[in-house]
Amino acid sequence: MSASTERAVLLDRCERHWSAAAAKLYRIAHSDVETAAEGGVVHGRDGRRYIDFACSYGVFIVGHRHPLVAERIQQALEQLAWLPPGTSHPSRAALSARLAALAPGDWGEVHYMNSGAEAIEQTLRYVLAVQAPRRRILAMADSYHGKTLAAMSVLGQNRTDTSFGPVTNAVEFLPYGDIAALRAAIDDTVAAVYIEPILGGMHLTVPPPGYLAELRRLCDAAGVLLVADEIQTAFGRCGRMFACEYDAVVPDMLVLSKGLTGGYASIACVMYGAALSARCPVEQVDRWGSSQGGHPFACEAALAALDVIESEQLVERAARQGERLCTGLRELARCFPRTVIDAPGIGLMAGLRLRGAACESLLSMELTKRGVHVGHSMNERAKAPVLRFYPPLAVEPETIDQVLALTAESLALIERKPRLALALMERFVNRMYALPNRLLRRLG
Repeated sequence: MSASTERAVLLDRCERHWSAAAAKLYRIAHSDVETAAEGGVVHGRDGRRYIDFACSYGVFIVGHRHPLVAERIQQALEQLAWLPPGTSHPSRAALSARLAALAPGDWGEVHYMNSGAEAIEQTLRYVLAVQAPRRRILAMADSYHGKTLAAMSVLGQNRTDTSFGPVTNAVEFLPYGDIAALRAAIDDTVAAVYIEPILGGMHLTVPPPGYLAELRRLCDAAGVLLVADEIQTAFGRCGRMFACEYDAVVPDMLVLSKGLTGGYASIACVMYGAALSARCPVEQVDRWGSSQGGHPFACEAALAALDVIESEQLVERAARQGERLCTGLRELARCFPRTVIDAPGIGLMAGLRLRGAACESLLSMELTKRGVHVGHSMNERAKAPVLRFYPPLAVEPETIDQVLALTAESLALIERKPRLALALMERFVNRMYALPNRLLRRLG
């Protein structure tokens, strides 16, 4: 079977058994299917090589198939891969101690799950129990905290939950980065505030200096718990080990996932401040933990990834190379104003805010043709989506320069397109997931 036939069969199966929308996106973009990867490069089924500036939206912090991590997880598999729920093991204890030492502040309990959304759900249960009778929860507009049912209550991208509504109506959304809005909303009726220290998702936004510090002060004054979602930002992605460090803020709860294992295993955790754990141990109010969270294999992968991050000084490298990437993207925004609004970012958490979904889709497709993978927002109705550039933290400066040059080449091509053509494509992209596959194949 040829590579093209294999691809067609795979996409047909994807459409029938997993996601019709994903299959359509692959078809219209002529995207290849990844089959192998190493370092900062992935390989397609047809043998093509792609520079990975998506890293599955920031997961592969230490790069693909890092030899040290691969060796450690192989050793873990040979010894002990999984234990029944409630069973302790040295790897979990070591990881909890390691995280408590790395994160600023004084930490008590650490509880493990498989995904960030699960972790957010545990914090919601804990908040509503220990803060009773308070019920109000504040979250940020355009925030992303996962898509399980309860987690979607604090999901700022409201378009996602229109089919079944939020679990609770006690959640209020504030404009991100607006200090005045914080001051007006936070009082002694609020149970908790949920915040991404840097807004991720399709609305990548860095808050103004002092924003997090003022939020911490307001929460302390009103007895409100501060829950920091660092699922995307932690472990060097933003140029610091944790994004909260930029304002020297210590949250009451810290939610971690994605880069924790460098992409080698699914894991998430909630770290509870020592004072909070002393006030009310998590086990007293939350007895429905994950049955597989924090299993030995995942914990060993996390410990190995943390060893790589520290030994190779990846946080410091991310800060240096992030400045190179962000400066280059800002220059592209200046040179191509018809297509790009601005270039938000900090460290190696960077992107281009584009003038509509059509521009984002075109740029993503042009970069794919040139051998570069970037992080598409996956929101065809966004008016100003951010196409994300999240390379591994060990990315070389020459690779950044190469990607910037290929991006400039792609943007120049887009800017030469007639405005009418872009407007028509915008209408098409806004509705593409509703179109039949036969039409998409022809148009693609």
